[in-house]
Amino acid sequence: MRADLRGLLAAIWAGAVTASGAAQADSACIPDGQRYCSAIPIGDGRILTCLQSRWKDLSSSCQQEIQNIQNRSREINAACANDVWQYCRDVAPGAGRIRVCLWSRWNDLSSTCRDKAAEVAEKTEALQQQCAADMERVCPGMKPGGGLIYMCLKAQESRISSGCRSALR
Repeated sequence: MRADLRGLLAAIWAGAVTASGAAQADSACIPDGQRYCSAIPIGDGRILTCLQSRWKDLSSSCQQEIQNIQNRSREINAACANDVWQYCRDVAPGAGRIRVCLWSRWNDLSSTCRDKAAEVAEKTEALQQQCAADMERVCPGMKPGGGLIYMCLKAQESRISSGCRSALR
C-alpha cells in the first residue's frame, strides 16, 4: 500500500510537469517539488523520497498535503491489513494488484475491509461519472490505479469542471 502513496505523489508531480502555471498552484507540493526535486525522475516514489528528505524545507501546506494522503492510506491499511496479509501477501504491490486480489476474495474479507473498500469504490464511481471529460482533457493517457487520476485532477483543480471538483471533495 505504501507504493500507492508513492504513486499518488508521482501523479502530483506528473500533473505539474504538464500543467499550466495556474494549475500548478493547485497542489501545495508542486512548488516544493519544482524547487527541491526538479532533477529527480518521476516514478517509483522518487519524488516522495526527495520531498521527505527535505521535510524541514517544505512549506507547511505541502507537509499537510502529504500527511493527509498518508492518513487516508493508513485508514485503508488499517481496515484491510489482516485481509491483505491473509489473502494477498504474495502479491507484489503496484498497478492495483493488491486491490484486484482483495476484490477477488470479496466474500472472504472482514466487514471492516469490505466497508472501507465499498466506500472507496463509491467515491471512485462518483469521480468517474462526474469527471470523465475532465480526465480525458487534463490527464490524457493516465491509467487508473493507486489514486493516480484523482491526484492528477486534484493537482489541476482550477482546470476542471465544478461537478468534478465536487466529486473530488
